[in-house]
Amino acid sequence: MNKKLNICAFVLALLLLVSLAGCGEASDKGEPAGTPGQTIAEVPGQTIAETPGTTSAAPAPILPEPTNPPEESVVEDEVLYVSTAGEFLEAIAPGVVIELAPGTYNLTEYLHEASDNVSDYVSRSFNDGWQAEIHEVESLTIRGAKGGKVEVVVEPRYCDVLYFNDCSDIVIENITFGHTIEQGNCEGAVLTFDYCQKISLSGLDLYGCGTYGVTADHTVGIALKDCIIRECSYGIVDLYLCSDAVFEGCAFRDNGGFDMLSLSGSFARFEGCSFTANMGDNFLPAYYYRGSESGARFERCSFDRWESQRLNEELKGHGNFVIGKDCRFEVVAGKRVVHVSNMEQMIENIAPDTQILLEPGRYNLSDTLTALYAREGGHFNESREFVRIDETYDGLELVVTGVSGLSIASESGSAADTEIVTDSRYANVLRFENCSDMGMMDITMGHSDTGDCAGDVLFFSQCSNIVLSGLDLYGCGVYGIGTSECGLLSCFDSTIRDCENGALDLFFAQSRQMFLNCLMTGSGSGGYFCADDDSDGEFYFYRCTFGDGESNSLVFNDWIITEDCIWSEITEYPDYSGESQEDNVFFALDMTRLKVAPFDAKVLTAKEYYILYEIIDSKYGEVSFETSDEVRFLTFEEDGRGCFWTDDEKGRPFNYEMNNEYSCAISFDDGAKANFGFYADQGGALPGSGEGSMWLALYLEDEALWFY
Repeated sequence: MNKKLNICAFVLALLLLVSLAGCGEASDKGEPAGTPGQTIAEVPGQTIAETPGTTSAAPAPILPEPTNPPEESVVEDEVLYVSTAGEFLEAIAPGVVIELAPGTYNLTEYLHEASDNVSDYVSRSFNDGWQAEIHEVESLTIRGAKGGKVEVVVEPRYCDVLYFNDCSDIVIENITFGHTIEQGNCEGAVLTFDYCQKISLSGLDLYGCGTYGVTADHTVGIALKDCIIRECSYGIVDLYLCSDAVFEGCAFRDNGGFDMLSLSGSFARFEGCSFTANMGDNFLPAYYYRGSESGARFERCSFDRWESQRLNEELKGHGNFVIGKDCRFEVVAGKRVVHVSNMEQMIENIAPDTQILLEPGRYNLSDTLTALYAREGGHFNESREFVRIDETYDGLELVVTGVSGLSIASESGSAADTEIVTDSRYANVLRFENCSDMGMMDITMGHSDTGDCAGDVLFFSQCSNIVLSGLDLYGCGVYGIGTSECGLLSCFDSTIRDCENGALDLFFAQSRQMFLNCLMTGSGSGGYFCADDDSDGEFYFYRCTFGDGESNSLVFNDWIITEDCIWSEITEYPDYSGESQEDNVFFALDMTRLKVAPFDAKVLTAKEYYILYEIIDSKYGEVSFETSDEVRFLTFEEDGRGCFWTDDEKGRPFNYEMNNEYSCAISFDDGAKANFGFYADQGGALPGSGEGSMWLALYLEDEALWFY
């Protein structure tokens, strides 16, 4: 027994010596090693170096070392090499890398004999032939082998070459895709993506007769790099409700048909692309789906003669398409482009059909307005047609008015490089009135200091066709974006953060106002929403991310439509205890949940009457409620006449006249004077109340009367 133990001990000692000798060889090759006589683990303060297949938790077993181990063997083991259409489609699955050998892959021939469910992730559908549909796949890479051409084709003209639905993290590289037949009538695109995200396409050659090289619907994050799209019969790309779409170093040539860039409710960036020998009805989108404004930005792109001529005409009146730096035209585009390096230059160049590119830097708008007002006083407003300076409680505010086709964008294309701030907390950073077809892109904006405030970051009044992209809007603004009686606002790939009351204040929307791939975080709430009852006003959020305050106010909001959004933890739940009057119990209005709201005479006459709810003594702050059977109420007529109906059957007739968009003056026939304004309930002004209700506050001499 002792002899056997001695033999085992000898063998273990011999193996240990071999192991130590191996460590010494590794050290000679430049790997970390300790001092002579020490192993790495014995060097004080030094972390154990890990080799492939080991962890620092325990030593690796002593195994024979392989001769010349292959590099990246783990990654290569995951690659599936295919050489037929059937092998290709059957290999598609999450987390797979598929490499296609050189050759032509006719998917139609395979699908003709395949079953309807090729696999758990691939099915076939029939139009004028069979089409492959890839669905619910994540982290899939499809690449063509180097050293030969890889081409994937289909025969039916009404089928997409490849169709992806509800997929994410898809990479496709070094492959040619197209239809086998000549150009002609067709309805199938080359590559189509529906409800996908994070799509990377590089080194592809996409050709017709496909309708478009790439079509996408409700897709966030699609990038084409060094690709060719050629000879398609409808146009180049077709994007519907897509954001974060980037085309870099691509060549678009010999496409024809309708709109070369068919964008609806989408924003795309083109960097270093060439547009050559394309010809169709339009270059930019000629029409928009209702409520879906679009935009694009071009950097370092080149445009052939037809494209240049079309842009020369189509850019007029559209501020949602920006031509950035180093673009080349065969025919110079007609839109006025101005490069500015300070706020005064920006102000002086605001005009219709103008594109303003702001050099990188941090700009204090308050300093400029103060200097201009000190120099010119009231003459400034008298001498400018499209801008004016308004006084606020604690400073000055710039108002842009009556402009169509204006673009304001950073020259660099990045909001991180260009910032506009204002010192006045009661001023909007920028305010727009009666403007249309305008865009703002790639700028950071906010107030220079925090505290009580009344101004938003961006405010739009009676504007339409607004495109915002790549913005970073921050507090202390009451809201990041405020609108009053606006229509068709689209906001893409932007951040709204740290605003006092909420991210958005969208009052009396005239049509759809939508937000795609936006981050809203750190603000008091998601905001306030109100649509014009006589319009198609609605609020749509797609793949947006919300912080705590925004989530807890928006997730229960019936005014908005959300799709595939990311929410924070919901910790606050609404109180559905019922209306206060139903139980004959009255609650005082929580004034902190009310926000002054703009209005006009049309709002006054839209309702038949306004009923009195509570009365506040202006001197002592005491609250009383209207509890009589014959309640008092207000009525307004379109001719500027109205009446405050009391117990007296004749009431108290009056004339009314707007002071501004926040206040209206009343002159009673008995000689008394009063003022009133509207307030928006942000939810919770009364127990169980939600966002959307409005209150009218009538200010008499010694009391404030609140009507609903």
